[in-house]
Amino acid sequence: MQKLTIGQKIFSRVYIIILLAIIILPLIWVFFLAFKKPNEIFQSFLFFFPKHFTIENFPKAIELAKTGLLVSYQRMYLNSAIVTAGGIILAILAASFGAFSIVYYKFKGREVYYTFVLLSYMIPIQILLIPLYLILYRFKLLNTYFALIFPYGTLGIPIATMILRNFFSQIPTEIRDAAFIDGANSFQIFKNIYLPLAKPALATCIIFLFLDMWNEFLFAFIFIRKESLATLPLAMSKIGMGGRTLIPWGVYAASILIAIVPIFIVFMIFQRWFIKGAMMGSVKG
Repeated sequence: MQKLTIGQKIFSRVYIIILLAIIILPLIWVFFLAFKKPNEIFQSFLFFFPKHFTIENFPKAIELAKTGLLVSYQRMYLNSAIVTAGGIILAILAASFGAFSIVYYKFKGREVYYTFVLLSYMIPIQILLIPLYLILYRFKLLNTYFALIFPYGTLGIPIATMILRNFFSQIPTEIRDAAFIDGANSFQIFKNIYLPLAKPALATCIIFLFLDMWNEFLFAFIFIRKESLATLPLAMSKIGMGGRTLIPWGVYAASILIAIVPIFIVFMIFQRWFIKGAMMGSVKG
């Protein structure tokens, strides 16, 4: 492996620091903005740390959801949790069976099938809006949880299939052959061998899918009109536009922090397996 020169090391470190600053500094600014009093926001606009910490913006953000948007944060969380969990379950179920079939069965054209699955991931979701809307309208699924669960799940299948297929292909064939000799059928091999070994890959799928589905806005904006079914991104857009009232910056920042808490919780739960899953395939043996 070629060693880096001093200039290359300096450039790489400076580049990484600048990149991290671009990503992290806005998050830090939003975090401290949520703990500032209204009269401090513009007095110390570029200064991150508040002079006097306050949590008054958080009760105001919660009250704003009840009065200005007519939907509580508990309801927003519930709506987002239902459609996200439903979409993840649908995507992983379909992807796990598909990935297992591609790896386990030697049928003609399986690589072509796998290629088409990956190509479907490259289709812009905007192209699918009108067909999906007409399908959901025809089956009277608009303004229901299923209006988001079905699109989320189907759009998550390609990336989940790719991750699980790459992981399944690394499982030694001797293990499944031994199980087959012992009398296990294909489903038992899938359930008792492949899925338990694929915890890192499943965790990786869950985190990727969770981020996409929890933060998705376009489908929710088009397919959901009932305020009682509004997901967090949909409700947050109304807060950002002011809803029925003018929103102070501190209250808006507090609303953002309340909305992103589940993302940190999910990552903390699955981060141990996520790191293994993200590194899978980088080292053989």
